[in-house]
Amino acid sequence: MSEIDIKIEKYPAMKLGYLPVMALTVRHTDPDTGRGCQSLTLELLKGEQIVTLRFSGLRQLRIADLHPGSSGILGIKSVAHDQMEGLRYRVFNLEQDLTLSFYCADFEISI
Repeated sequence: MSEIDIKIEKYPAMKLGYLPVMALTVRHTDPDTGRGCQSLTLELLKGEQIVTLRFSGLRQLRIADLHPGSSGILGIKSVAHDQMEGLRYRVFNLEQDLTLSFYCADFEISI
């Protein structure tokens, strides 16, 4: 089983569910270095714990309807076989409370 498949399997097993968004940060690296890219950090509140999802190598980032009180439940699917250069995952919000979608090269989750 590949690393991509393992990450895809582990994510739903965490049973994060529908959680309030505490913070969303988008970072850009300097495009003048020749390697300009975006990363995104999403912090969700689960009980009294903060769940942090970090995504790197973003493309086609869409964010809308983000406001205090927004909640989200993310879907993460592999696109590794779709031959999209450098992209391995498609991330999207499963509910209509906010719009959050993008493709990324990698992600990690910490609680």
